[in-house]
Amino acid sequence: MSINKDEGIKRAAELLKQGATMLDMSCPMDGLPLFRLRSGEIVCPIHGRVYVIENESQMKQIQTQSTLERAEEVVVKSIGVMTDKLKEDPSDSDAAVQLIRLLDVLERIRKLRGATQQEK
Repeated sequence: MSINKDEGIKRAAELLKQGATMLDMSCPMDGLPLFRLRSGEIVCPIHGRVYVIENESQMKQIQTQSTLERAEEVVVKSIGVMTDKLKEDPSDSDAAVQLIRLLDVLERIRKLRGATQQEK
């Protein structure tokens, strides 16, 4: 689904109504102003969340956070697969062991994400 600039302007107006603050920066892809949500997240009305990188340290943190988010998505999907296997055959010990390992990995990823978010 492609969003045109008119739709982006409508979304920008909605962001303002919701209490977002318009910033003095614009999206490099569409030229629309960026907004800071009450949560502190910076968004483009068309592209959603964007990152404003002021230095190399921030870039490394963002790359780390993004990698951990993707890893978490993969692990959660794998947990679903193992859960389905155990539903089909509750005595499948290999699936049970794999599920335990995946849950451990998920816990570690979430701890790392928490630690990297605190560094911001």
